[in-house]
Amino acid sequence: MGSEHDETNCSSSDNNVLLSSNFALSSSLSSIITRGSIENSFFTIIDPTITNTTEIEEIVNIWVKKFKENPRTGTIKLFAVIINCFDVDVCEDAFIQFNCVQIFARINKCFETLTKTGSLISPEKVKKSIDVQKSLELFTAIFHYHSNLFFENDANKSYFIFLRDILTKISQSDFIGPRLLATSFGLKIVTGLIQSNNVELIKNDLDIFYTEFLIKRWKDTICIIREQVLLELIIWINIDSINFINDFWMYIYWALGDQSTSVQNIALKISNDILNMHSNIPKVKMLIKKIISVLANLLLSSNDGVVISALNLYSILPSVDEEDYMNKVESIALELIFSEKSKIARVAAKHFMNQMVNSQPNVLEQLKVLIVILEGVPLQIKLIASSFFVDAIYDLCPVLTDFKLISQLLSLDNLEDTEKHNLLILLMYVVKWLITGVKPEQKIAFMGDQNDIIQLHINTVEKIEYTTYMVIHLINQFKECDIPTHAFSLWILLQFIDFKLLQGSKIISDILDQGSLFYHTWNIPTILEMISKCLHIMTSNLEGSDQSLCLKFIKDIAQENINILKAEIENPTKNTSNILSQKNALIKIWSLAKYNFIPEDLEPLKYLSYYVTNLNNNSPTNIIVSEFALSAFMEVFRRTILNVPTNIQNNVYFEQSENIVENTYITFLNAMLITSSKYDPQMINICETAFLIVDDLLRIRFNIDNTNYLLDDDQNIKLNEFIFSLCHNCEYNDDLNILRLVEIFIQLIQDGLIEINHLITLLQFVKKELIEYALGPVFNYFCKKETGDQLSDVINLYLVYMYENIISQKSNFKNYTLKDLTDVATIITRILCQCTDQIGKRLVSTNIHRHGIQYAMNDSLSNPYSEYPFKQFFWILVSMCDILIPYDAQRLASDFISKPATQELINADNEYVLGYLYKLLELYDTQKS
Repeated sequence: MGSEHDETNCSSSDNNVLLSSNFALSSSLSSIITRGSIENSFFTIIDPTITNTTEIEEIVNIWVKKFKENPRTGTIKLFAVIINCFDVDVCEDAFIQFNCVQIFARINKCFETLTKTGSLISPEKVKKSIDVQKSLELFTAIFHYHSNLFFENDANKSYFIFLRDILTKISQSDFIGPRLLATSFGLKIVTGLIQSNNVELIKNDLDIFYTEFLIKRWKDTICIIREQVLLELIIWINIDSINFINDFWMYIYWALGDQSTSVQNIALKISNDILNMHSNIPKVKMLIKKIISVLANLLLSSNDGVVISALNLYSILPSVDEEDYMNKVESIALELIFSEKSKIARVAAKHFMNQMVNSQPNVLEQLKVLIVILEGVPLQIKLIASSFFVDAIYDLCPVLTDFKLISQLLSLDNLEDTEKHNLLILLMYVVKWLITGVKPEQKIAFMGDQNDIIQLHINTVEKIEYTTYMVIHLINQFKECDIPTHAFSLWILLQFIDFKLLQGSKIISDILDQGSLFYHTWNIPTILEMISKCLHIMTSNLEGSDQSLCLKFIKDIAQENINILKAEIENPTKNTSNILSQKNALIKIWSLAKYNFIPEDLEPLKYLSYYVTNLNNNSPTNIIVSEFALSAFMEVFRRTILNVPTNIQNNVYFEQSENIVENTYITFLNAMLITSSKYDPQMINICETAFLIVDDLLRIRFNIDNTNYLLDDDQNIKLNEFIFSLCHNCEYNDDLNILRLVEIFIQLIQDGLIEINHLITLLQFVKKELIEYALGPVFNYFCKKETGDQLSDVINLYLVYMYENIISQKSNFKNYTLKDLTDVATIITRILCQCTDQIGKRLVSTNIHRHGIQYAMNDSLSNPYSEYPFKQFFWILVSMCDILIPYDAQRLASDFISKPATQELINADNEYVLGYLYKLLELYDTQKS
């Protein structure tokens, strides 16, 4: 920022004598003495007796004495304090007269020199330096208690004008750190002056300070300077609230719309303080109207701090006649309760509870307000919105865990069905949190995840109370249940019932009747899965006839749906309704088998095998294809063939077992590999399901007998075909599903269940940010002393594989260039640089370069002009030098140069060899310098 006004002389007209030649602020670097070389106190420039422990009050008294003895010397010493803050020392006899134009010119040249050497004071140092802050405190104290010294006569006044004008010029300089520091001094002088007894006498001088250090600096392009102006304004308002609010309230409003969120945060704090403590000041009403006009935008800010501060400000706003603005603000504030950012949601919820819930006449009305809030949420996002809502209000709203009260509310005749549904959706998360301690899951699509029914830390008392008051209401709700979200919440809520309390009661058969009705009439996978989980919990907790009733229910449902498959297999038809029946039967068998054992005498695997692609060669051509068929076969296979149960968390636990049907295992594994390899965007769910089953099968085998199932070459090819197609079709870097599948693939490698060479497939797509992100952890895992050789071998194989295909321009690589490969090599280097094991990193990096050199030197001197361009491979190695430490670079260079073949290539000016050597030596020279 250039000078904003031109003052040819900042003091009286006769003060035009040039600076003495011994002025220490010379533009010569040699004449600059940095503060780092001064061992005494920062303020020894005022008096040599001042130490680091001298209090500000005592320093002020020493300076006052100096000023009274000789105002000129006192001013020089005060100015020297300013100069010292710039890390520059100045001699006491630096000048004869006070010409701020020439002094500023010299200072500015110093700034230029310090900038070149990287020593110029930064805004961060201005903020953090204890010496700088103490100097600012000194100026405030001097002008607070002793400003009268500068106004005793015209000569002393000229010294005051000099300090003001030199600070003004520095505050307009091009250098941000000095600009901030000068502005800070100017503002602190104002802070001192407005607390002095001379305010009325120096009003004109204050106006100049306001103009230069508040009004002009408020327009500064650097936000940290605008911040400083606002922070000082807070102090001024605390000193004289009426005058400063009335005079400068518009600056607070403008700051609320500043481009800098840090400035906005400060403005919000000032606004909050004003509304809390100074609401009776006339101009505050105008400020409130302006705040309301911008508050909606602040609530929509991408900065969490701004949003939270805006919410806090909104919560204390008085009632005003700005209905349009306020309606918009209230709407946004209410929506923020559903924010995925929990800090914001909880602040919004606190305001909501105070204003809309706690103000109700009784607790029943409070509950009604809570459920009415969900009315405006679209049905398709109601579940996830409710999870955020409960997360925000749980600690603020004890009525949501008062099951006796809730049961009374559900009994009311005037409560609409939709209101009951909304209440049950909220309860789904509340009950889970209360009984198990598990907070609402944000990934509501996976509500069936094991976390939903983990009961390792059961709150038994709450579970008993919940069962006592709520179970009848839940059963009654089934009579009115025709909305999926309603059904979903009911079956979730039933999972937390204490079924042992219901042993022998009719409620057990009522629940099973409802389960049977749902299995006959509903086909939504997630709801059927919830019913299956509930059945599993009932079977595990009940005994005797009740448990037998549950097992019979499971068998009957399984039998009914297996019969549908059996009929179609034995008597194939092309009837559309039969195709739909088969799809639904597969969903129901899968959901049932996921958590429950289907009796072997029903032969589920026999009939499911017809629906598993590539498994049964005799499958009728009209048998439908469904990912649920694959999953159902997998679940039944897990329990029936391998006889391996899962616990309530759906984790598998295995003991040594000999009853593995090897042929079935291999046949099913091959079928899934083939299915996944035939990647088709139209059949993506089938392919992904098959891959997940491959992962499951490999882990089952290892957990049974602690040995890996070794994939043969054909199986490895099929697995690679899937991951290649998956990555090739990845268009977006935020595709979490693809990232999840890639991470599963990587975990197989990391766990040693498939070969590390599979990483080569992923490396072909490392330019995609998603793949680069996924490779980070596995690189870090293998980049160790014990496994570094494996990782470096894979990287070398990939680089050579790609290089040879690009050079030979094979059909699949015609669009690739060596530039593409160097870009990839750079990314690989970047990932390796992030690895944490330093020994492993050195091992991998040196291996890559040693093997790379060996490959690039394949065309020995006996055939130095081979047509195959091995030497161009050095380009690739150059792009991977950043991972080398200087010592290793020097060793590589020394070993390489010592070989006769290398010497001959150097003598022949081979550009590739020379370029690589220069890069290695450059790294070594960097360390030396």
